[in-house]
Amino acid sequence: MILTFLFVPFAGKALTFLLLQPPSPKLPPHSTIRRTAIDLIGRGFTVWEPYMDVSAVLMGLLELCADADKQLTKLPDSARSSRHALSLIATARPPAFITTIAREVHRFNAAQANSQSQQNVHTTTLARAKTEILRVIEILIEKMPGDVVDLLVEVMDIIMYCIEGSLVKKKGLQECFPAICKFYMVGYCDRSHRIAVGARQGSVALYDVRTGKCQNIHGHKGPITSVSFAPDGRYLATYSNADSHISFWQMNTSLLGSIGMLNSAPQLRCIKTYQVPPVQPASPGSQNHLKLARLIWTSNRNVILMAHDGKEHRFMV
Repeated sequence: MILTFLFVPFAGKALTFLLLQPPSPKLPPHSTIRRTAIDLIGRGFTVWEPYMDVSAVLMGLLELCADADKQLTKLPDSARSSRHALSLIATARPPAFITTIAREVHRFNAAQANSQSQQNVHTTTLARAKTEILRVIEILIEKMPGDVVDLLVEVMDIIMYCIEGSLVKKKGLQECFPAICKFYMVGYCDRSHRIAVGARQGSVALYDVRTGKCQNIHGHKGPITSVSFAPDGRYLATYSNADSHISFWQMNTSLLGSIGMLNSAPQLRCIKTYQVPPVQPASPGSQNHLKLARLIWTSNRNVILMAHDGKEHRFMV
């Protein structure tokens, strides 16, 4: 028992060293010992995690497979092992993966905002690994949607970093990253180019695709069940089954009649709130809360709250 207690911290640090050590004649980038260390990190991450710098480990793995999608020849073993290790780590500890990558994104964005230099940001590991990061996020959405919902705003922060805003504006969120659109807590407006994301804390994060800015609004006392924009983009409906309320928010408009930018004030105001009978889950289960009810606009002023059992509640703004 004592030997095991002493071995685990040492092994965790040794594996981290083998992963992050710069390539040299004694330890080439795609050597067998490095690949073995990567395999062990992925398979035993929950054991090593307390003794590792998780951020450094994830960035090290991303560095090894950052340009995998651009390879014209067979991927090196270490690159394939790194991709597999990232998948294992993410599915074993979704919160660790999501929060760590989101923190790196925030750090990168803050550095860029404060930097006076014109360095090439496309050469960083985070920038080169965008495709790989999205691949892992897609796996988490498919296999562990409950964990993703708990950190849905952080996940959207990552997605917004990995996908160019101009591409989302041109093609829409559904075409750019359809996996995230399966959640009723995510809504996209083609007209205003905004994304709304409902959080577990009862707040809604509102992203402007054109500027990359994010605004948080607080309107509910429990997790958001569904959000949806009106077809003309002038209203946002939010519903929380936890507090049994549906709220309508009026989007700010400019003098020209177009949807206002996020840096205008005020951006939103709640114009109506209705109390709604709570929706009961079909049966006890961990994922039932993800599909309790959704909001469907039938016109620019009328919306239906559609429960999973087919019951409807109609509202007019």
